[in-house]
Amino acid sequence: MVYHLEDTITDTLNCLEENIFIIDLDYKISWMNESGKELIESMKSYFRLDKAEDLIGTPIARFHKNPSYKEEMLQKGDFPIDMQLVLFNKFVARLVVKELIVKQEKLGFILTWRDITELEKDKEKTKALINELSTPILPTIAENTLLVPLIGEMTFERMENLTSKLLNECLNYHAEYVIIDFSGITTVEDPDLGQEIQKLTTTVELMGAEVLYCGFKQDMVKNMVALGIDTDQKSFVSFRNAIRYVVSKLGIPS
Repeated sequence: MVYHLEDTITDTLNCLEENIFIIDLDYKISWMNESGKELIESMKSYFRLDKAEDLIGTPIARFHKNPSYKEEMLQKGDFPIDMQLVLFNKFVARLVVKELIVKQEKLGFILTWRDITELEKDKEKTKALINELSTPILPTIAENTLLVPLIGEMTFERMENLTSKLLNECLNYHAEYVIIDFSGITTVEDPDLGQEIQKLTTTVELMGAEVLYCGFKQDMVKNMVALGIDTDQKSFVSFRNAIRYVVSKLGIPS
């Protein structure tokens, strides 16, 4: 397929910083620009290549866990094709494929490969930081008592993060009381999420800590019942009321 490309075209593609690959009509990689060679050279051990040029002739099916997936997409002809793939459980690539037509002749496809591995890592770090900040677990003035202020929209991901974190903190602080404050919640609509909150409560209590709820808004109470959250759990209007209860139980002079 390479011989169809004029030198002016290959020279132009070699000047680009983008990683460009040409796919022939047999769905095999037939050419890559200099940037593409540098990219493959940095990954050649994962591809089990001696050098980047050895990738030439490789079927594109090798880049997807479903070997026929990419060929099917190219055959459907819905261009441009924009996809994101994880390669070797290590690299994240954004691939954009367009038809390569020169002088009204279809020669194959042109694939642009953008390595977004570091970008995705940064996104994951940011996401983890947001999760950490949005599920704080705080010590209180009462000894062995933790406050868990739930803020914003509750999701399964946040609940999983909270559960793991809270159980560890209960051990670290030898928690006797855990106050879960619902006043900052904006959305809890998934019925299964209500069961997760109840499961968290039960697990904490099995570890020997008493769980107290506080901060329910009036319109939230009905919602909590519908979601399966046990409203018979000892509850208080506000954190202040809950901490007063704890202080009295601990025998701390007010």
